[in-house]
Amino acid sequence: MAGETERQFRVLEHTADIGFEAFGGSPKEVFANAARALEDLMVPLETIEPRESATILAEGRDRESLLVNWLNELLYRFDTEGRLFREFKVTALGERPDCGGCSLEVLARGETFDPLRHPLKVQVKAITYHQILFEKTLEGWHARVYVDI
Repeated sequence: MAGETERQFRVLEHTADIGFEAFGGSPKEVFANAARALEDLMVPLETIEPRESATILAEGRDRESLLVNWLNELLYRFDTEGRLFREFKVTALGERPDCGGCSLEVLARGETFDPLRHPLKVQVKAITYHQILFEKTLEGWHARVYVDI
């Protein structure tokens, strides 16, 4: 994908949980790459076909809480609707200093979970605030997330 940094995400080992880091040239890319990382923790990302689209919204008081809420929304859709997503286009990222919050709108493409085509790798229970990080670095933007498994 044009405009993305070379690294999109990497998995982090932790004693009780599992985590990942997401990278991007902008905050929008980090939100998209974090979503890819979460989906890839659950099933191999390459097995998900972008057959259907959904607009997904999330809000938070800052970037970190927005990231947690965004990923929890994806997890909720998997748990309740069996939805998996592979492609993510952030269509709006609003940061509102007047109310101390942020909002995110994403066009996601994916399909319904099929156990014959989507081997479950890890059952993610929730996204946590444990060591949550969302920052600008010399290379671009970086986020770190740990999940309960």
